[in-house]
Amino acid sequence: MKSILRIFALSLLVMLFSCEQDTINDDSNLDRKPKQEDGCETAYAYGKEDEAICFLNDPDLTSNKWGWSIGPLTATHTQSYIIYQAAGQCNTDNGQEIGTLYVHYESNYVLVDFVANDGYGFFETHVYVGNQKFPTKRNGQFTVAPGQYPFSHDLPDGVSVDSYKIDDVEGPIYVIAHAVVCPYKKVD
Repeated sequence: MKSILRIFALSLLVMLFSCEQDTINDDSNLDRKPKQEDGCETAYAYGKEDEAICFLNDPDLTSNKWGWSIGPLTATHTQSYIIYQAAGQCNTDNGQEIGTLYVHYESNYVLVDFVANDGYGFFETHVYVGNQKFPTKRNGQFTVAPGQYPFSHDLPDGVSVDSYKIDDVEGPIYVIAHAVVCPYKKVD
């Protein structure tokens, strides 16, 4: 009986170690070059002229940061917005289009989707959705610092798409969508 068990165990080991292993190529999870600090930029979604509030031009802010608050938006609202990187002074002619932001506002929730153009990836995203044009600090003053936005994702490996669902939303809203974007290429 012991010899039969030994033969069985030996056969099992031979079978385990002689099997070929194939890896499955999943294109939805491609290896990417890691984030490189050189070439990374800050980026914001830009609304049409009647929806875009440049941080630098708003009298309620004392910030020297560029970017836009989009709004007011009312339910039901579905719209796409260009995401610009390096558009200092809110000048889109100086920036580059690096992606698209999709906003869908229903009666009690908002869907926000960042979609990068080829060659770019998101390594951080920050979103503000609220009834005021900017988020507020604890002292009640407006802020446009992305770290103060209530929703954020840290994406150390980078992604080409990032999504949010924000519940319990009502009334006219404003959206600020910020990202840290870097060159993003497939590793050969």
